[in-house]
Amino acid sequence: MPEYQIRCFLPLAESRGDEQLRFTVDGRTKGVTLKIGSLRKNLVTSLPETVIDMIEIAAYVYAIDSSVSRGGPVDQQMAKKWHRQFFVELPVRDAAFWNAPELKKELEETLFFLSNDRFQFTFTQMEAEHPERERYFDFGKENAWSPDTVMLFSGGLDSFAGALEEIIERNNKVALISHFSATKISPVQRNLQKAMAEKLGQHSLMYFPMQVQLKGGTNVEGTHRTRSFLFAALGMATATAFGKEAISFYENGVVSLNLPPVRNVLGTRATRTTHPQTLRRFERLFSRIFGKPHCV
Repeated sequence: MPEYQIRCFLPLAESRGDEQLRFTVDGRTKGVTLKIGSLRKNLVTSLPETVIDMIEIAAYVYAIDSSVSRGGPVDQQMAKKWHRQFFVELPVRDAAFWNAPELKKELEETLFFLSNDRFQFTFTQMEAEHPERERYFDFGKENAWSPDTVMLFSGGLDSFAGALEEIIERNNKVALISHFSATKISPVQRNLQKAMAEKLGQHSLMYFPMQVQLKGGTNVEGTHRTRSFLFAALGMATATAFGKEAISFYENGVVSLNLPPVRNVLGTRATRTTHPQTLRRFERLFSRIFGKPHCV
């Protein structure tokens, strides 16, 4: 595997208010911005610091994955660059917690199954004056609304059908967790949410947009095999804020089973976003992070 040395830095506020997570790949600077919308401030202040660490780790992983090419569509040198190894030094609020051998092993093995890349982490302790958690959030209005189900909502047909099933057939109030990085995706998600709210009632659902934007020169690899880890981490953080211990994916069953559409699409060449083993690994990882059973 090609090897890359990754060093991550403390968040840096941009002039427009977004928080940029910066890192270097073999000395070359990259970055990703993170903004979470609509959560109430009282919910965010109750989140454990390990949850904020988890969000940052997931955003870094997604950005690191995106910042190094797998060799391009022509599979240079017999796909020699497809599998990559990243040695990641990353500051967190509780280094002792994240460096615990069993937790680190669970994290690294989950990412390996999902991406076929080796992530080897060294977590360092942030300084006493570490960044405030509020900087990542655009707070929503204070109210008493709470969901029955927290689900991931991409704006595609699968998650749209899932939202309708939850609301109409199961009579659940639903929190829609949407990650977007391109501005053309956000309007689709918002329009679907508004249409459902008009038909089914404003209190039946709430939309939580989460923007993770790769900075210039960072998005050089388009396979994004670790995107579902970021998506799941954002969803579980939101579920935790509402006192829930489960998140739901709705996905096309054939895609989830990872069946190769053509002969040369094997392993992680066919997406493992919602592969059954991916979901079980997410479940074990989140259960270990939170110290009690969580469901995916």
